[in-house]
Amino acid sequence: MFAGAAREAVFSNPEVIRRVNSDFVPVALKAGLINAPSDDEEGRLCREIGRSKAAPQGICVVNSAGKVLDWALMFDDDPSVVDFLEHALERFAKYPDASRPFPAERYMQFPSQRLDDVEDSGKVPPVPERHAKGKRCPAKPPLARGTIVGRLFGRALDVDGKPVADTTSQENYVEDRLELPVAMQENIAKGIANAGGKRFALPNDLARLLVSHAFLGQLDVNPLGGVAGGNGAHNELKQAEFWAQIVDRGSRSSVLLRIEGKSNAEGVSGDRQGGDGRLWRHDVNLTWHGYFEMKQDRMIRLLLVAQGWEHLEWGSIFQHLHGRADVRHLPGGHAINLSCAVRYGIIGAPVAAEDALSAEEARGANSVAQVSAGMPRQIAEMLGGQFIVFRQRVQDELKLSDEQRLKLMASFGPHVEATMRLVERIKELKSAERERELHIHRQQSAEELSADLAVILNAEQRSRLFQLQLQQEGAFALLSQNEAFLKLSITDQQREAFMAVVQSMHVTIEPLIKDAELRGRPEDVGSKVMRIRKQHEGKFEAILTPRQKEQWRELLGKRVDLGRSCTRVDGRH
Repeated sequence: MFAGAAREAVFSNPEVIRRVNSDFVPVALKAGLINAPSDDEEGRLCREIGRSKAAPQGICVVNSAGKVLDWALMFDDDPSVVDFLEHALERFAKYPDASRPFPAERYMQFPSQRLDDVEDSGKVPPVPERHAKGKRCPAKPPLARGTIVGRLFGRALDVDGKPVADTTSQENYVEDRLELPVAMQENIAKGIANAGGKRFALPNDLARLLVSHAFLGQLDVNPLGGVAGGNGAHNELKQAEFWAQIVDRGSRSSVLLRIEGKSNAEGVSGDRQGGDGRLWRHDVNLTWHGYFEMKQDRMIRLLLVAQGWEHLEWGSIFQHLHGRADVRHLPGGHAINLSCAVRYGIIGAPVAAEDALSAEEARGANSVAQVSAGMPRQIAEMLGGQFIVFRQRVQDELKLSDEQRLKLMASFGPHVEATMRLVERIKELKSAERERELHIHRQQSAEELSADLAVILNAEQRSRLFQLQLQQEGAFALLSQNEAFLKLSITDQQREAFMAVVQSMHVTIEPLIKDAELRGRPEDVGSKVMRIRKQHEGKFEAILTPRQKEQWRELLGKRVDLGRSCTRVDGRH
């Protein structure tokens, strides 16, 4: 929603375009890269930028060192956007680099609604000139070789059936991207083989994929769900009939299929649309025709055209979207009342060889890619312990070969799927029951991973991984009956003292978490929890004898900055 609204309300302003091109280097970052950064150099830069964000999206100005000067979510009026750029340039003149610390300024609405500044972290993030050798661009989804990448273009039509001239508004023009996986193409090939030259129905999943991208407006009004699915919304694919007929067998052993179809998708907001008050209704009726060219069980070309009628209403019960500058409510977009003829076109071809994964890479990345770009780190943090091995920085420190990395990712897929199923199953349980189920799942997952690591890693790598695990967990690792616990000969009396520290920490943290949840800003508590955890970790070490402290330092080995997770504060890893 926000990116499209910013494009049409902020970055379509001629004066803003002139100033940006003259004095700035414009960069569009996917929200996922900022909200769930990776562990490599690029990820650390994204983490520094996102550290001061006021919301999961926004407009940010950074200096040459990647340090944030200003964040803004909305603006008082159109001239305020230019004023914001001027203000950012003034701050850049004072703080062009990281030679001296400065706070990041944040505005919910510039300039009238300023939020608290975020103090300088004291860290200078790396600003790599290019992706590291052998690393793929994190903004590009990993696609298996043979995947068809399609580009969709959609236009609203006027009363004469011609495309509306305005291509700035999201309800008049859309560009989108879709992928047809290899398995979907293989099913088409099976249909050809079974049809015996007759007209045959295309698979339902293919029909749904095509229809799910053919709509005007921003992502949240996808009539088949998409971003706004759930939360009480009603989405229905009332009709999706796609048929194929062989019209030509080419000289290169290819088969040309004529495609015909009809679709009707309807969606309407529910009573609980994420609590943001969005109200919308969307109805898209289309007739499709075009061609697929197949060679054996792979598609080599795709061309489709769809035309019909579309009705879209969009608004909010909380925001007066009429009669106000769009820049005052970018997260809500502007009011839409569209009812007109529409036309869509899709062209597609196999993913470029340099962007495609090999078959082995695709198998290794498949399970993780199905969830999301940021999910591996989230799952690894939830499971804890040796699961830090799935973090990029840890794999680099262990000097894993490409073969080892692929084997690891292949083994990670089942853990991701099992954990996601567990999270869905226990989300309605009470806190104590939920934690008990998670604890059992962590133990089972740890045993399974240990068996995999015994095969994938060599002895030296396993030893170094244990050191990194201890560094990540800190002295809290001494709560468990692990190698460190045994080597330090932790006594029952010391263990009881450890538990008293943990209980004291919980007493301090729980009110902070409850307060943040009541205010609807759970993200605010993270840094506070980290400071409290660090303080109590020092109390752990104070319980150790001088000899144990010396042994503990030996067990930790050479320090590596991995960052510290605050997702778990129970001390059980």
